[in-house]
Amino acid sequence: MRYVVIGRMGSDAGYWYWDGHGWHHVGGWGIDRLQEVSAALNIMREASQLKTPGLADAATKVVSEFVTKELQSQFKEGGATVILA
Repeated sequence: MRYVVIGRMGSDAGYWYWDGHGWHHVGGWGIDRLQEVSAALNIMREASQLKTPGLADAATKVVSEFVTKELQSQFKEGGATVILA
């Protein structure tokens, strides 16, 4: 399992991940893409708080498709748990 931490975005638009053996930095995602992914994950987090039946699912569907595509492009060798810091 890989844990990915997306925090303050520096000049290389990178992220840190923990693989069970140590922390590793990966740079070069692209600041605009990383900001979009971070914003989309925030939308998903906020949508999970909606109580109206079906509203959270509808709000999350399109956003989750984008997030999945972006995360798969970064984490080709398996899944990851993403943590926004």
